[in-house]
Formats: sequence, structure tokens, C-alpha cells
Amino acid sequence: MARNNKKPAYQIAFDITKEILEEEKRPLNPNQIYDLAIQKGYRDRIAYGGKTPKTSFTRDIYINLRFDPNTIFEVVQKKPKLLIKLKEQNIQINNSNQLEQSTQKEKSHFNERDLHPLLVKFVLGNENFYAYAKTIFHEESRKSKSGTDKWLYPDIVGVNFEYDDFDSAVNQFITRYDKLPIKIYSFELKKELTVANFRECYFQAVSNSSWANEGYLVAADIDTTDEELTNLMKRSNQSFGIGIIHLNIEEPAQSEILLSAQFKQKLDYTVMNELSDKNPNFKDFLKTIHDFDPKQEHRYKGEFDKVLNEEEMENYKKEKKIK
Repeated sequence: MARNNKKPAYQIAFDITKEILEEEKRPLNPNQIYDLAIQKGYRDRIAYGGKTPKTSFTRDIYINLRFDPNTIFEVVQKKPKLLIKLKEQNIQINNSNQLEQSTQKEKSHFNERDLHPLLVKFVLGNENFYAYAKTIFHEESRKSKSGTDKWLYPDIVGVNFEYDDFDSAVNQFITRYDKLPIKIYSFELKKELTVANFRECYFQAVSNSSWANEGYLVAADIDTTDEELTNLMKRSNQSFGIGIIHLNIEEPAQSEILLSAQFKQKLDYTVMNELSDKNPNFKDFLKTIHDFDPKQEHRYKGEFDKVLNEEEMENYKKEKKIK
């Protein structure tokens, strides 16, 4: 019987990590290593299946660091972000500025709002949402002079129309007597979540998203190998119910819901009324939901953010230097 010499996925991940650390000659975060692997054309070598290969890749590096006494990797910094090198590498690190430069080298210069089309594509195609989304432009709001509504406005709102293929009379009956045949979502979007900024970002999401059926904090860069950060996320989610999404900027469809939001049956109409009164985008969003006809869905797509096709998405990311 022929022997199967194929390496397990975790061993391939270690080999790729070793190659990249040798090539870069600087300490790197596991998330950076995965992103560099994609940029360098190693995607076909990564052997993890499923929708979240990045999470599996970084998780196995972290497990190896923590539990394997014979690991070839070495931690050179734990906070604010985990950085590693090869044990055999002779990298002279003179001060914290060098470590900071290591984490900053690969950072892109896109804005948070540049990430909106990526999230819009994810929430429409993901089975947990199947939601149309709309950007809420804060600058178009009528804001109070006192600043009390600073954290009132979400970045994106979304709606899932849960109409079934019933007779129109049945749908009307359900709408009136059973429940609203929709789910409304609210999203607060950030470029990065760290231990240093997590509490402020999370409570901003609590403030501007808890009115919806489900509220989410979304970020493109979350170091899931940072135990302190992951514990913070879990405790906050258990206490306040706002979910967390790791947005995959390479493949938006492979973004991951790290923690699901707690579903609330009742919408907070008081907050919705204030949003509608102060922001025309949100008012139009509610009007679209009211007028929406599931049998003429195409008529309403233009009232939500455009969902880019694959070619448009790649061109958009190049234009915005999202990588």
C-alpha cells in the first residue's frame, strides 16, 4: 500500500511561517505572516479547508508557541501585539521603536469607510445575514451642539426580509399579528481592534447598535492569538450582546463571525426615532423597508449600497490600496 507523504495543514503553516520570517528578517505578527503569504503567492500551499483558513493558520502558530517545547519560533513581544521570530535568527532589536516599525510596515493607508463595500458584500452573501446594507453618513446628520449624540450613528445598517413564499394574504396576516417579517442589523466598523482600543470601540458599538435586532463590531485586523484581547471580546459579548466580525479584506466572503450578537426581539423605537429625525440616510432606510415588495425585489436594490462583483471588488481594492 502506498504511503501518504502529504504534510498536515499545521506543518505546512509552520513551513510557510519559517520561510516568511527568513525572507522578511524582522519580527512579525501571525496575522501579518498569513497576509504576506497570500501576497507572496503561497495561497495554493495553505492546506486549511473551510471558510476561515486565516484563523486556523494563526491559531496553530499560537498553539505551537505555547505548548511545543521544541518550537522553532520565539516570542519577542507580547503587547500591544504578539510578534515572533525564528529562534535561530540573529535579529538585533534595540528598542520598542523597531518593534513598532515591524508592525507598521505592512499597514495600508485606507480609511475605515473604504471597508464598507467589503462588509456590504459579506452581509448579503452570508447565511447568517442575507441582508441588504446601507451606509449611514454621519456628516449628513443634524448633530446636537452638546455632543450627546456623538455615538448615536452606526456606520452601516442592514435588513433581512424574512418573507416566505406564502400567499399575500398570509404575509399580511403575519405582518399584523405575528411579528415583523424582517431582521434589522447595525454595524460599527474599525480598521483594527487591539487591547488598547477595544473597550472604546466596543462601547461605541453598544451605544450606536444596541437599538437593532442584532448589533456588531467589525474590524479588518483582529489579533486572534492575543489571549487578553480574545478574553475581553468574550466577556463583553456575554455582558452586552454586541457581536464581533473579523472582516477578511483579501476574501470578504470568508470573513468570520467571531462572536454572534444576542438577538433582541424588540427594536428600540426611541433611538430609531432620534436617528430618523437627525439622519436622512436612516430615514430613507426605514422608508425603503416599509415600501419593500418581495415580489419586486429588483426595484429596491438601488436604495441600498451597491454590491460589487468580483472584478469590481478587485479593482476597488487596488484603487483604495486595501491589502
